[in-house]
This record gives sequence, C-alpha cells and structure tokens, in this order.
Amino acid sequence: MLPVVPKLSLKLHNSASLICHLSMKRLTDSSPQLFVFLVLPLLVLLVGIAFGSITLHQRTMRETLVEHHKRIIPGIANNLSRQLDQRQTILQMWLESPSSTALPELEILFDGGIAEVKNGEVSVVDDRAVIDTAAFQEVFNTTSNSPFVPLLAPNKPELYIAILAKVDGNSAVGLVSLHSLPVAEMLASLHSKTYSFAYILDADNKFLYHNDPDLIGRTAAHPDEDSIVVSASVPQTEWRLVQEENWQKELSPLMRYSQAAPLVLVPGLLLTLLLVGVGIRKVVRPLQHLERQATSLDWGNYDAIEPEVGGIEEIQRLHATLRNMVQRIRSAQAEMHNYIGAVTRAQEEERLRLARELHDQTAQALVALNHQVQMLKPFLSDDPEAATLMSETRANITQSIEDLRRIVRALRPVSLEQLGLASALQMLARDLDLDDQMAIQFEKQGIPRRLSTEQEIVLYRIAQEALNNAWQHSGADRVWILVSFADDKVIISVRDNGHGFSAPQHPSEITRSGNRHFGIMGMYERAALIGAHLQIVSVPNGGTTITIQLPITTTSLQDFNR
Repeated sequence: MLPVVPKLSLKLHNSASLICHLSMKRLTDSSPQLFVFLVLPLLVLLVGIAFGSITLHQRTMRETLVEHHKRIIPGIANNLSRQLDQRQTILQMWLESPSSTALPELEILFDGGIAEVKNGEVSVVDDRAVIDTAAFQEVFNTTSNSPFVPLLAPNKPELYIAILAKVDGNSAVGLVSLHSLPVAEMLASLHSKTYSFAYILDADNKFLYHNDPDLIGRTAAHPDEDSIVVSASVPQTEWRLVQEENWQKELSPLMRYSQAAPLVLVPGLLLTLLLVGVGIRKVVRPLQHLERQATSLDWGNYDAIEPEVGGIEEIQRLHATLRNMVQRIRSAQAEMHNYIGAVTRAQEEERLRLARELHDQTAQALVALNHQVQMLKPFLSDDPEAATLMSETRANITQSIEDLRRIVRALRPVSLEQLGLASALQMLARDLDLDDQMAIQFEKQGIPRRLSTEQEIVLYRIAQEALNNAWQHSGADRVWILVSFADDKVIISVRDNGHGFSAPQHPSEITRSGNRHFGIMGMYERAALIGAHLQIVSVPNGGTTITIQLPITTTSLQDFNR
C-alpha cells in the first residue's frame, strides 16, 4: 500500500470539485425554481385578477343598464298607450256630441285628418287629411282587435296611427302622427346617441318607428351579441317598443380606459417572459453547462472545464476562476504523482532487495540446513524416535523453503520480467489456487503484448491487491481472473462470489470516516499513476468485480522496447 501522505492529492481534488458542484447546483436549481414557484404564479395571479375584475365590471355594468332600461321602456310604452287612449276618448265624445268639441281642437289632436261614417257613407271632415276616402274606408273595414291601426303616410316614411271610435252605430277615425304625440320626445331621448336605438315593431316584426327613417316598413334584423335589448308591449296594441344599445360604447371613454388599464399587465407579462428567456439563455443554461463541467471535474476529467460556457460576465469570471483552480490542482497532482511514482519505485527496489536477500541468504541457508539434517540419517538408524523427528524436521524445512520462494515471487515476480503480464498473473493465480480455501480460475483473451515496465508492475500489483482482498476479506470460495488484450487497451478483471460490500461510488468516499478502504485507495492511486481507469462494482451479498482498463499507446510499447 502507498503511504497516506500522497493522498492529499485526492483530498485536494475532492474538496475543490465538491465546492464547484455544490455551488453550481445551488445556482442552477434556484433560478428555475424562483421562476416556477414565485414569478410565474404571481404573474398569473395578477393577470387573472385583472381580467377577472374586467369581466366582473362588465357584467355589473351590463346588469345596471338592463335594469335601467327595464324601468324606462315599459313606462314609455304605457305612456304611448295612454296618449292614444285619451285621443280615442275625445273622438268618442265628439261622436256623441259634436257640439261638445270644436272641430279646430280635433284638428290639433289629429294632425293627419278625421273621417266619419254615417249611414254607411265615409266622409272626410278635415281638409288636411293625409289619406283619401278609400284609405279611410280600409281603416273602417279593418278586422284588427285593436282600436289603433298603424299607417304609413304616402310618399314619406312617417308613421300615422289611425284611432277608431264607435258610438251608437256611428264611427270615426282620427289620424295622428307619432312625432306629434308628447311621447315622441321620450322616444327621441332614447336614441340620442349613435349607439342607442329605440324603435317600434308591429306583429310582423316590421319597423313602425325608427330613428333612421329609411328603415320604417322594413323587417327588423336580429340584434348583435354586444347589444342590450329591452322590449315592452304597448297596451291595447300588437306593437312592441324596443330599446337596443351597445352597452360597451355606452360607457364613458374614461371608464373604458380604466377597464383597459389592467391590460398593461399583458405587455408586462410578455416583457417578463422575455427577460426570463434572456435569463435562461444568459444565466441558467451557462450555469447548467458549468455544473456539468464541475461534475466532470468531480470525476477527474479536468479537460471538461476548458470549453467556454458563455453567459454574463460574472459566470465567465467564475468559469475562469474554476479553470485557474483546475490548473493548480493539476500542478499539485502532478507533483503528487511524481512523489507517488518515486515512492512506488522505491518500494519495488526495496521489494527486489528483500527478495534477493531472502533468495540468496535465507533460502540457501534453509537448503543447507536440509542437507545437514539429511546427513544425520545414518547416525539415527538405531533410534526410531529420533529418525521420525528428523523426517518431520526435514518436511518442515522443505515447506518453509516453498513458502519462502512464494514470498520471493510475490516480492519479485521474475515471471513478469521474463514472460510478461499475462503469464505472471497466471502464475500468481496458480500460487493462490494451492490454498483449499479458494479456487481461482484464470482466463486469457487476445494476443498478449508487452507493456512498459512501470505499467506492467502497476497492473500486476493492482491485480495482486484485488486477489489478496478477495482471499482475506470477501469470504469467497471462487475467484475469476480475466486478462484481455486488444489493439488499443488492456483489461484486467478480478471477480469473486463473496459477500460483497457497499463499494464507493467516487474516490472521495474512500477516506470518509467509517469507510476507510486504504487498499482500494492504493489501487486508485496506482491506476492514476499510469493513466488507467479503475472501476469497482460490488453490492452486499452480490460479490465484487474490480476492473482496470489501460489504454495502449505507441509510447508504452516503445518504453518496453528500450
């Protein structure tokens, strides 16, 4: 295992990347949430209140106008009926007693002329009659149930009302123009504006009276939807007095402007949406891009911070600060890697020295001791117990020699120097397979290739550490080793069927309290030393798989050839 001091590089990287990631996440998360949960609901509420108030105001104004017209129109209709009824009464009084009412007075009340029927003969008693005797005869012959018959004056669109009176078999008709009645002023007041109309319709829905003379005698069209229409029947007739008014135009201009005032919220909303869109393009998206870069930094991809993210000046300054920090981290890690490389080389040199001393001194001493014990055998032929003890001693010495040679091979894998990585790992698996506790299956794929000495020793040590962890900690009874050679990479996989563990998802989790996997940390650091990628996959009760992948470059092969 590597010393703990070099792990400052990992801690420095983890701290910086964590700060970047958290700061970016706060910024990118807060902007959309601020818009979604604060700005947008407030705007929707204001627009809803504005349009709701307009709708409520319009409804109130419409109802107010309707109630106003409902009070006025029936009164005018009743007034018209009373004025006609009064003239009919006067006409009846004249029939009963011609001397009671002077003819000039009747001519004032009936400006369209007067006619009477005596003994079946129709006679016009007023020279100002607007219709001839034949027309008066038609009025007398009418079958209408109403004593009031509408007539249109010849050659001009003006309404005259024929009022019939009958007394003791005698009949009289008086014509009165509508404009000569006192109610005409009331009707005129109803259409004093260009958007307000008052008219009288007969039973056939034709205009008897309208402020536009050209419409008199024509069939009325259906009012538009924006108009308020209030009608009332004229008593003793089949007529209807109608008031039609465009209620929106009835409002004063100031009132209409006050109604339209809330509509300024619509441009405000559009402007806000525009500003939010600019904010998303200039702030949120650059921050999201920067967050992705910070996340890549968290996994050691320092090149991800190089592309520009754009945005406002503050984001660009933050991006520049992160790039400067990454440069410092790279420099610090380069120094740490150099230190780790020096320590690793020193370790390998120390392993080589120990292996040489154990082989040249301790192993040779044990071999010599074994020969000396063998030379004692003739002298112990008469002592069976001593002979047995000597045989056991020789067996122990032989086992110690084998154990010592296995230790020497572990310290100095001679097969790695002579035969290469695949053969060395195969021999390592064979040595561990001698233990009855765990069976090891070795598999090789592709054509083995020699790498640089440093790469081969690092890959060997990582695989060795993975096998030791499986043997000591996993509780596995079976391990699979796969060595795969491709044109551009070498992959080594060590998999076991042990009880597994909660593998760290990121190198920063290795050094946390209660989760100190220093062996795994050493594997990560060795892999980083040669530019390899290490992946650990493990779940409780699901076994563990450790995979290391090393890209093969021309430089790696050239280093070995030298």
